[in-house]
Amino acid sequence: MTNAQTIKVAVHGAAGRVGREVLRAVNAAPDMTLVAAIDRIPQNQLEALPVSVPYYTDARDGYMAAQADVVVDFSVSAASFPMIPLALAAGTRPVIGTTGFTEDQIAYLDAQCQEHHLGGLLAPNFTIGAVLLGTLAAMAAPYFDYVDIYEEHHEMKVDAPSGTAIGIAKSIHDAHPEAFEHNDPTREPLPGTRGGNYNGMSIHSSRMPGRMAHHQVTFGGPGQTLTLRHDTNNRECYMPGVLLAVRKVMGLQGLTVGLDKLMGL
Repeated sequence: MTNAQTIKVAVHGAAGRVGREVLRAVNAAPDMTLVAAIDRIPQNQLEALPVSVPYYTDARDGYMAAQADVVVDFSVSAASFPMIPLALAAGTRPVIGTTGFTEDQIAYLDAQCQEHHLGGLLAPNFTIGAVLLGTLAAMAAPYFDYVDIYEEHHEMKVDAPSGTAIGIAKSIHDAHPEAFEHNDPTREPLPGTRGGNYNGMSIHSSRMPGRMAHHQVTFGGPGQTLTLRHDTNNRECYMPGVLLAVRKVMGLQGLTVGLDKLMGL
């Protein structure tokens, strides 16, 4: 495939841990050309990036100079949200791995995609196994009345629960619209021990060194439990989903939410 036929990709949040993995993956993909790395931190204050690529601290400058087809974003919502309209205005389709957007913000981003007649993707998780976990949990949900969700992450993760855990909970709720049974304790010597309550689902979060990302869903019924678990061991696991999204977003219109939509689940 010639350079003119490849998908031109920029990476926003390129200085972060996941951003650096995206740089490597896009650079190695034969049908893509890495055209820009964008991050707010000046390049002379960074550890060297894993690949050689033009670097920008201003997103607008990066989009105008690179003329990218797609931008992959792994940053934080405060940085991601304002840069997406800039990307769309430059004809660049967003593939967003950042979480923490409100429903109103998601609706606004969809309207922006529609206005510019471009596709976009927002996904709480790009790990194929984690996406399948949500789908399998939704399949099981109608058959149980109790469920707990557990998620474990490294100590540097800024949000709790994770966007993936919330996404799984929403998938379960879609398949089981009535609230699950939730036995609140009569006495609670330590408040919050039962976790956060989402439509009867208890969501528990752990943050400490020695792990990356783990999600577990446990359903309970008379005389039985069903446990589904996914373990993430390194950030390379996101890359097949990211590359799939970069390829698929070229044919989308409006904002698609969830990698599962691209996987036909």
